[in-house]
Amino acid sequence: MKKNRKYWKETAKSVLRGNWGIAIAGMLAYMAVDFLGTIVSAELFPGEAVLEVILGQVFVFVVSLIAMVFSTGYSYMMLNMSRGREFSLGNLLYMFHNQPDRVLIVAFVMALLSTVSQLPFYFVMYLATPGSTIDAQLLWMELTFGVMLLSIVLNVLITVPFALSFYLLADNPQMGGVESLKESRRLMKGHIWQYLMLQLSFAPMLIVSLLLMGLPLLWVLPYMEASETAFYRDILGEFDEPKQEGVIYRNASSDDYNAEA
Repeated sequence: MKKNRKYWKETAKSVLRGNWGIAIAGMLAYMAVDFLGTIVSAELFPGEAVLEVILGQVFVFVVSLIAMVFSTGYSYMMLNMSRGREFSLGNLLYMFHNQPDRVLIVAFVMALLSTVSQLPFYFVMYLATPGSTIDAQLLWMELTFGVMLLSIVLNVLITVPFALSFYLLADNPQMGGVESLKESRRLMKGHIWQYLMLQLSFAPMLIVSLLLMGLPLLWVLPYMEASETAFYRDILGEFDEPKQEGVIYRNASSDDYNAEA
């Protein structure tokens, strides 16, 4: 891995040039699945009874897992686009034909890790009482904000090493879910800071997007995805010559994955 975030973002711009339409359409398609799941859940379980709330949350979680299969298909489409191969919106269904249970395993593990990282925040929100005095309530707000930041940091530390898992699944049809998590952790070793800096470099764009009612996100999110795709390709050594030793790569003429000795 020899490039930097400027190179990854420039590569993303080059890849998206002339392909913004399909990149945006693909993103909206897989996000719509998650959005519709939330709407359907509210219609199926409209009450506030404990059972209905639980069933509603379970339904949303199941739909979110299915949405991750579409999302991984989007990553597959972006990989094809980035590599100059044929691509289409049909790529969104790619993982449904290539052992989607692998994606479900990784999505479940990631959701579990994220939930664990949020436990301190949940504890303060639902178990700690604000108190009846202004001083007590201010102290509770400070504690809540501090714990929220702690949960965010924990979530980053726990989940970022596995950020490449879905790319690996899209790239390697025979790779198992657990194996992709292990491989992602191996590939990310020594590169977590670069990944975080890449993500943080989009913060100004995201803030401006929110101020403009979220409309610019239609362009910002595909740009982020394409940049992350370039990061993934770089970490595999695709921009190097020769390829890095010990890196798993996909054979362009085969669905199998190989490890270069």
